[in-house]
Formats: sequence, C-alpha cells, structure tokens
Amino acid sequence: MQLLKVLELFILQPLVWLGLIRSILSARRRVNYERHHFRSAIDARYLESRHFVTDGLLLGVIVTVIGLALGIFVSPVWVVIYELLAVISLVIVPFGLVPVTVFGLSWVLYWGFNPNATRIAAQLQAHGVLTTTLSSRVIINGLVLLAVLLAGTAWLLTRSNTQLNSPQIQPDQRGKRIVRYRWHQLAVVPVGVLIPGDWIRATLSWWPVFQVGQQTYSVLLLPLLIGASVQVYKQLPRLAWRRLATGYWFLAAISLGSALIAQLTALSPQWLIGLMCVLVVATWLLLAQHRYHDRHQQFWYSDTDQGVRVIGLRPQTPADKLNLKIGDVILECNRQPVHTEAQFYAALLKSPTYVHLKVRNRQQELIITETAIYSGAPHELGIVLFTDQED
Repeated sequence: MQLLKVLELFILQPLVWLGLIRSILSARRRVNYERHHFRSAIDARYLESRHFVTDGLLLGVIVTVIGLALGIFVSPVWVVIYELLAVISLVIVPFGLVPVTVFGLSWVLYWGFNPNATRIAAQLQAHGVLTTTLSSRVIINGLVLLAVLLAGTAWLLTRSNTQLNSPQIQPDQRGKRIVRYRWHQLAVVPVGVLIPGDWIRATLSWWPVFQVGQQTYSVLLLPLLIGASVQVYKQLPRLAWRRLATGYWFLAAISLGSALIAQLTALSPQWLIGLMCVLVVATWLLLAQHRYHDRHQQFWYSDTDQGVRVIGLRPQTPADKLNLKIGDVILECNRQPVHTEAQFYAALLKSPTYVHLKVRNRQQELIITETAIYSGAPHELGIVLFTDQED
C-alpha cells in the first residue's frame, strides 16, 4: 500500500504531466501534418504519448530494484534543480528534446550551488531536510543515473515498434521536393532513489523509509526523462537510429564504467563533475557525427520523374506484405508504367483485388512484388507517395 502511494505522488509531479502534454502535442502535430499532406495519417494512433509512459516502466522497475539494492542516493537539492531545469526545457524548447543536456547542467548547478556553503542549507536542516554534502559518492550515483539515461535512449532507438518514420516534405535549394524523417521520442523512467533523512515521513507518516547503518533514507520515485530528437535526409531511418543507438550504448557503458572505477579510487567531486560534463559533450559530438554522416550520403528522398517514390508505409495494411522500403521507386503498377500518384492509383483500379509492382530499390536493383489488396479500396494499400500537387 505504501508503494502505491509513492507511485501516486510520482504521477502527481508536474514534470510527468508536462512531459506527457509535450508528447501529446507532438503526436497531434504529426497526425495533422500527415492528414494535410497525405490525405490521411500514416498512423493515427498517438504513439508518442503512449510510449511516453509505457516505454519507461519496465526500465524503471529494473533500475529501481538494482538502485535500491545498491543504495543509490541523491540530494533533495539536486532533485529540485533537475526537475526545475527539465520543466523549463520542456517549455522553452518546443520542438527539441535535451534530456542529456538538462541532466548534466543540473549537476553543474548543484556543484556551483554547494548547499553546505549557503544559508539555505541551515534553513533546510532546521526542517529536517538533509542537504547532503557534495561528495564523490553523490557524483558517482549521478554517473550511474547518467548511464541509465543514455542506455534508456539507446533502448528507445532500437525498438522497432516505436520507429514511426513520418515523412516531412520540404523544398531544396532548387525547389525540388525532398523528404526528411524525424525521430522525436520522449519517455519518463520512474527511478527509485534514496533521499537522506526521514523528513518526508514527518509530513506523510506512511512514507517508506530505510535504515542503512546510522543513516535514515526516504524513498523517492525520480521522473528521469530520456529520449532525443534526430532526423535523417539520406539514410534509411531505422538503420540510422540503430547506428545512433550503438553510440548511446557505448557512452552508457563508459558512464557506468567510470562510476565503478571512481568507486575504487579517490577522485574528487570536481573531477567527477568534469567527467560527467565530458560525457554530455560526447553525446553532443555523437549527434553531430550523426548529422555529418547523413549529409555526406549520396542518396536523397526526392521526387522523381522515373516512376513514383515510396516515402512512407502505413502499418497493418497490404503494403506490409510487399517487401517495400521507403526510398524505393515504383516503375510499374499492374504492368502499367506510372509517373505520378494519379497514374499509380488509376493502375491499381485495373485490378481491384491484387497488385503487381515493378520496383527499383535504393541499390538500383529491379524487383517484382505482389500481394492481395482490399477490394474496391485502392487508397488503403498503405503506400505513401508524393502528392501530384502540394496543397
């Protein structure tokens, strides 16, 4: 019963609700864009908001069990700084996600704040709130949480069922239509951490506490934000996301390894804060390398005069059985050459229950694919093409 009440208070935290609202708005913006440019949404389900909570639950349970067993604790002052910065970032950065930056900055501010050197510390302690000295152990716990953040983002990137490749059309410098694909996913991980002191229990008598040696700790579910906002213009999105995930896994391993090494050495808090900043900068460099690699590819998801290019595939439609990939060019439909979207659907009507396609893939190979379709509903085939005329 006590744990359920802790979970209830986690749900009531403003950061959780603001993150959920951001995810809902992101999903709504995507669906409206797709309906405006492609006549119907590629996936009308609000997947971004659904995965905001569900994707972090399993990871949160695992991290909480391990974290409580290891006795990972943080300062309540840092918790306030982190959640305040996270809320501000969700408000002032409407089209971007910066969870790693917010996390690193919160520790820098906490280090600069240095509660023991301020009058606030004495006031907090007068009310039973232990501010926790800026020790190496506290920063080591921060490195562990950073590893969780990086690993959680990598896990999101590798999950195939969350890879909603929504095309966004824009003109290039010559006015030709090109497509970019954006991965924009935010999730919250309920991480159970220990807070020094039993001051929470003084207000809420049912609040669970732990006794470790001579020190009493309260349990708090910290809403740790994970996710990123990345895009590609020239790569296959799913492969690009997985390549980027490999980099996140690598940085997570470095962060966790650094925490283990620091536990066995006598590094000062200043050195550990510097190490955390290096890992945050390394994340920025990883994203910069991703953009550089994408810019130097030769392929473009652009409109073409030789056939019609596939720029999207709707899930749970006959298109799933056609073995198509975004970027493929359909040259013939039902043995009729096609050069526009109108010609493509006209050719579909010649065979209302079956479709036969001749396709040139990204490797310039010609393939033949066919499948049954919904009788009398060619537009439900599930293939998204450039419209013949922009709205």
